[in-house]
Amino acid sequence: MEQTHFWGLRKRIAVAALACLFAAPGIAQAEWPERPIHLVVGFAPGGPNDIMARVLGEQLSTQLKQPVIVDNKPGANGNIAAGYVANANADGYTLLYNSSSLALSPALYRNLPADPLRDLAPVNGTATLPLVMVVHKDFPASNFKEWLERIKEKPGVFNYGSPGVGNLAHIGMEMILRDQGLDAVHVPYKGSSEARSALVSGSVQFQLDSVNSALGLINAGSLKPIVITAQNGSDVLPNVQTLIDNGVQGIELSGWQGIMAPAKTPPAVIKKMSEEIALAMKAPKIVEALKAQGGYSIASTPSEYGEFVTQQIKLFKAAVAELGLEPN
Repeated sequence: MEQTHFWGLRKRIAVAALACLFAAPGIAQAEWPERPIHLVVGFAPGGPNDIMARVLGEQLSTQLKQPVIVDNKPGANGNIAAGYVANANADGYTLLYNSSSLALSPALYRNLPADPLRDLAPVNGTATLPLVMVVHKDFPASNFKEWLERIKEKPGVFNYGSPGVGNLAHIGMEMILRDQGLDAVHVPYKGSSEARSALVSGSVQFQLDSVNSALGLINAGSLKPIVITAQNGSDVLPNVQTLIDNGVQGIELSGWQGIMAPAKTPPAVIKKMSEEIALAMKAPKIVEALKAQGGYSIASTPSEYGEFVTQQIKLFKAAVAELGLEPN
C-alpha cells in the first residue's frame, strides 16, 4: 500500500514537472521584452521615417524599460530592410519600421525579398504625414499654377528628385505629371536626405517630400512650397494650397508609417507591442512632435493596420498599372 502511494506521488510530481516545462515558453513570452528591441528603418538617417522612428523609439524605451534601437538598412525602396526583418527570429526583438513604400513595392518589383502580406505581420500604424511639392529657392514659380506654366514651357528639361525608384515621392510625382500632361526627368537618390540635398544645391528643380522633412528648409528660405498633396492641407503650412484647391481630383497622397514583425511572431508579443505603440502615440511629446510636423497618429490595432496595408497595396497596384509602369 505504501509503495503504491509512493509511485502515485512520483507520477504526480512528474506530471507537474512536465506542465512547468511546457509552460516555460508562455512564461518567457509574458516577460517580453527582456532585452533591447531593434527597430529597422529601410531608409537613411535624417529622412521622415527615421525621424519618427527615433522619436517613437525613445518613448517606447521608456514604456518598455528596454532600449529600442533604430537600425538603418537603406536600399531598394525599403525592401532590404523588409527582407532582413522577415528573415529575423520571430521573437519580437527585430521589428520593421515601414513606410508606405511597403505597399508600393508589390506593384513595382517582381522578386521581393519579403511579401508584406505573407512574410510580415502587422503590429500597428504610427503616423501619417502630408506631402508637399517643393522647388529650389530660385525656381521661377511660387504656386502650383506658376509651376505648371514653367514645366509646360520646357517639357523634358526639368529634373525632379526622389528617395528612390518606386518611392511614394516618385510614384506620386508621376501621377501629378501624367494627370497634367507634363514631362520631367526623374532622378532617384539613395534616401530622402540625399534627394533633399540635391534639390537645395540645384541639381534637381523640384520634388515631393513629407512636410516634416522639408519644413526646416522651407522656413529657412532654401526651398519654396508649391502645393500640398493631402486633401486637408497642413496646419504648419496654412497658406499653401492643396491639389484639390487647384482643381486636381483623384490624387490624395500622404506618407504613412507603421511597424511590422516577422510573420511567425507570437500573437501575445504583437498584441503587447501594438498596445505600447498606441499608448506611445498619445504621449504628449509625440503628439506635439506630430503637430509641429503637420502629421497625426494612425495607431489602431494589428487587424485594422493589416487591413489598411492590404487596401493600400490594392490601391497602388491599380495606380501603377494605370501609369503603365513595368515592374522591375
